[in-house]
Amino acid sequence: MSTRERRKAETAQGLKDAARRLTIAHGLTGFTIEELCEEVGVSRRTFFNYFASKENAVIGVPVDLDESGAAERFAAAGARGVAHLVDDLVALHLERWSFGGITAAEVAQIIQAFEREPRLIGHMLQLAGESERGDIELVERREGLAAGDLRAAAAVQLVGAIMRASAEQYFKPDSGGAEPADDLPTIVHRRLEVVRELF
Repeated sequence: MSTRERRKAETAQGLKDAARRLTIAHGLTGFTIEELCEEVGVSRRTFFNYFASKENAVIGVPVDLDESGAAERFAAAGARGVAHLVDDLVALHLERWSFGGITAAEVAQIIQAFEREPRLIGHMLQLAGESERGDIELVERREGLAAGDLRAAAAVQLVGAIMRASAEQYFKPDSGGAEPADDLPTIVHRRLEVVRELF
């Protein structure tokens, strides 16, 4: 990571942490974007270079959803046929994860923010739906499938379900407070093998 990239990542993390702390303490309406920026030491304009709203900062969804370039590489690989879609989509999700993965401490903060502001859950579901539709369009484009081709949607939704279940397992609180026994890619691939057995 270059110095510029590191500074960018630190600013984004600072904005997310502050947005979550302030939401937990005061609720979303209990602080302004200016107050959030003041806490982090950035301008309002800088905030909007990173996040479209306070809600997005709390959830951790940046303006550029895929700064890693993973989606561009996925598309540039060209059509490989629907038989490869699940593997390629898993690789896409894991590459995104390795670039901007979330920690257990952040998950705990987000849950606290959701408890304070339940409407954040609806906002997160809306963002997740938009992300899913974006991935479906990405698959359609890469594979040359017609808009609405159910194979694109089924592949994206299947991998999305595997990723959600894997993340839930990865972040499941351990009574001993230990690190997860397996890393996320191992958990994802284990679940993927079970799905293959079922099919």
